[in-house]
Order: sequence, then structure tokens, then C-alpha cells
Amino acid sequence: MDTTPDSTPVTGILRTTWVRDELAHVLEHAGTDEPSGTWTGLACPDHGLSVGSDVCVATLLAMSAGRAVADLIWEAPAYIADEHARAFDAAMEAFQQGRSAAAERHWQDLQAIWSHAWATNYAVLGLIQQAGITEFAEVKPQRWVVASFEHHCGSHGVQLPHVHNVVVTALTSGSSSEENVRADSAGGSYG
Repeated sequence: MDTTPDSTPVTGILRTTWVRDELAHVLEHAGTDEPSGTWTGLACPDHGLSVGSDVCVATLLAMSAGRAVADLIWEAPAYIADEHARAFDAAMEAFQQGRSAAAERHWQDLQAIWSHAWATNYAVLGLIQQAGITEFAEVKPQRWVVASFEHHCGSHGVQLPHVHNVVVTALTSGSSSEENVRADSAGGSYG
């Protein structure tokens, strides 16, 4: 087991699937009942995308058009899911009872839990990019363009809190510009 920089164990479940619905399973929730996405991949700056900034859906769709796109779903471990459920239930109960100060404290607890979840997800992405996935590129370590979307639950088969890490696999590169293996067949700009 590896750890995040603050010595938090990297745990949870990572599932890999190929996107076949043009990102509808992620985008139908982004910015509506779930937060908008965040650029998280090591190769994002290579494409003018600031790590930690909000995902522009039009840019993501343009970058992924006609290309293989993977969805690496990091599912929170039980202890994060349990903390999340407790904080959410407490916040909703306090809100419904008109105890706004208590509700706000519980919402802050929920944000802290998700901050931990994001740090763990980011550490998992770092480990996997270091190991490399040969279906993305032959080089190791790898740098990916990743758009990450948090989901607190889901109607698409994952009921626990999780993060969808959408990887535009054709934009995978090695650790140096000489190893860049972009397959930029669409050409043009992304945004």
C-alpha cells in the first residue's frame, strides 16, 4: 500500500472502463446535481489546461472526439463512504430543523471528507501513471490528460461516493517531450 504526501493510505477501488456513451454518464451530472469537473492529469498543462481548474465541457468533448476515452472510477473506501454518509445526513437533518449554524458545520465536514477523497484519488492517479497502462501508450512513466468528476452516489451502478477520471488516451505522453506519443488526428484547437 502506498500513501499520499501526508502519509494517508491510498485505498479504495479503481475500476477501468472504456467510454461508449460520449461521456453522457458523467456529463449529465456535472454542474447540476454534482460539481463540475476538475483537470487533474499530469499532461494537462501540455494542452493549456491548468491542473485544479474547472473542466470546460466543450474542450473535453473536442479533445475526446473520435478517440478512445477511458473512465477510471475511483470508489471511496468504506471509511470515507461512512464518514460521508454521516456528515451528509447530519447536515440535512440540521438544515431541515432550521439549525443553519449546525448545518453549515456539517457541510464543512463534508467538504473536508471530499478533500481527503480528492487527495487519495489524485495519489491513485499518480501511482497508475507511474506504472503506465500499455493500452494508453508503450512508454512508462506516463502523463495523462485527465478530467475528474466527483459523484456522491450514482444511478449508473456505483452507489458509494466515487470520482470518474476521464482519460483521453490518445493524448498520453511519456515523461519527456521526446517520448510524446500523441495521436492528434483531429487537429485544430480544443477551446
